[in-house]
Amino acid sequence: MNIRKIAIGLAALALTWHAAIASAQTRIVTLGTVGGPLLSLERGQPANAVVVKDRIYLVDAGNGIGRQLLAAGLDVRNIDNIFITHNHDDHNADWGTIMGLAWSTGRRADIHVWGPGGTESMLQGYLQYFAPNARIRMADSKGLRKPEEMFRAHDIQGSGLVYKDALVTVTAQENCHFHPDPAGGARGEDKSYAYRFQTPDKVVVFSGDTGKCEPMTEFARGADILVHEVVDLPSIEKKLRQELPSLLAQGLYQHMIQDHTTAEDVARLAQAAGVKEVVLTHLIPGRGEPDSLFIDSARKFYQGPVRVARDSMSY
Repeated sequence: MNIRKIAIGLAALALTWHAAIASAQTRIVTLGTVGGPLLSLERGQPANAVVVKDRIYLVDAGNGIGRQLLAAGLDVRNIDNIFITHNHDDHNADWGTIMGLAWSTGRRADIHVWGPGGTESMLQGYLQYFAPNARIRMADSKGLRKPEEMFRAHDIQGSGLVYKDALVTVTAQENCHFHPDPAGGARGEDKSYAYRFQTPDKVVVFSGDTGKCEPMTEFARGADILVHEVVDLPSIEKKLRQELPSLLAQGLYQHMIQDHTTAEDVARLAQAAGVKEVVLTHLIPGRGEPDSLFIDSARKFYQGPVRVARDSMSY
């Protein structure tokens, strides 16, 4: 075989690879990958970043997301927009903190948060909490903008277009996580959303928390990456029985069955929607299970690549 031809071929492949990397404008970072309010030393609470050129779009903001951003090499001051899938505290606990940290470290442009009903009222609560800190810092550094002039919140009014700029178009789809109950719990106004990002070079769909959900198939149609929650029911049942009183364990287990999604169900959705790649996140239990537990189940029904997310992993 001609060694020179091989060398030329390898060089051409290398140039093609470098050109592809240079032209890629979108990067997805799974910042926090465990589901639920229980804290973990292995994984952070739910959060993802869509990075397009020098802009960061944050999807969910669980507890500790500031540190997760730093670990991933992302500057909190470059976040213009935060998108919250639903109002559970493992998803929304720290979006106010992110705004405050950006303000306290020099950001002066507006920051917007978009989320279900209740997002605007949450901002008012956060501004009240933040007021003493802001008053003191503004006395130390003259000319700062008032936080209430910078921090903007928007309640999403339903499925459809949420946000658009020169780099991304973001649409929402109500998913199947909340089931209103007249006896209490979720109300009709409590909504949970999936988000679809169209960037210059990718379509990325974030499922949010959801049970099996027919509208999600069309919403995820043709996506380059589907970032989807996942649970393993046998592992959950075992842990609940070990750690909780039986009545509480039974109720939580029913919630997992009805309002969350197994790897098999994610795979069926991805195959039907023609998704190019699946990234499994919001892992439950998410405490030491091997990746194969989820991947092997998904491969029964989905022919494309499947990856189990880890904190600070990029795609």
